Amino acid sequence: MNISNQEQKRIRLKQFLKILSEDPSLLQQTGQTETRSLPELLMANGYRYCNEPVDMAELMSQVLGKLGLTPCSAQMMEFIMNGGTVDDFMNTAKS
Repeated sequence: MNISNQEQKRIRLKQFLKILSEDPSLLQQTGQTETRSLPELLMANGYRYCNEPVDMAELMSQVLGKLGLTPCSAQMMEFIMNGGTVDDFMNTAKS
């Protein structure tokens, strides 16, 4: 059975999202500020989408850049897929 490249990407994204859903560093903690909605993130980053699908990888790369971090969303995904947490990634990327 031959799995297409698109199907492989879909499976990998599904695994990534499952890992994110279980990441303890993303749990809402007491004292944290409220999370932003997708439209707020889009506006804050100057992302123009004109009724087209939003490229979430590009948006995440822009958010990381606004935070002063050079790694992109692909590097973040790879880090997390290899067992890291979002907090670990953010702390590593700052150094």
